[in-house]
Amino acid sequence: MKIIKTGNYYKRAQINDISTPGQVTEQIQKPNPLDGKSNQQAKKIVNKIIPKTPGFYSDESWEGIQPIWKAFDETGLNWAMTGSKYDQDERSVPTRKTWKVEIYFTNNRGKETILYGTVVASGAGTVNDPLSRYDITAYVM
Repeated sequence: MKIIKTGNYYKRAQINDISTPGQVTEQIQKPNPLDGKSNQQAKKIVNKIIPKTPGFYSDESWEGIQPIWKAFDETGLNWAMTGSKYDQDERSVPTRKTWKVEIYFTNNRGKETILYGTVVASGAGTVNDPLSRYDITAYVM
């Protein structure tokens, strides 16, 4: 994912339109809602942006996680996924998957800052297949 610093203004970016080869279209990028905020304010904003994910999910493509990434994009956050991993039990059976994210912004003191976030899909399935069902926890610190 390419990181574009936006500041507190709308930025016009040229992108290649893949639906019509050779065409270039303009896209207006939303301002980063965290720019100019204190670190504590930014954490609160991001934690409010994260959609509630009640209940359990049972799919193999992590559909329950997708609304979080979509919310980050739609609100104009400047973010990147920095890693993901499976945690396993003593039998080497995956019990949860964890994604790490970084959220970039310029704080109220003009300092470029990074918030670190974690999204966890915890297994709630069977003993033999804990990830056949999962629930989600997401937060930034």
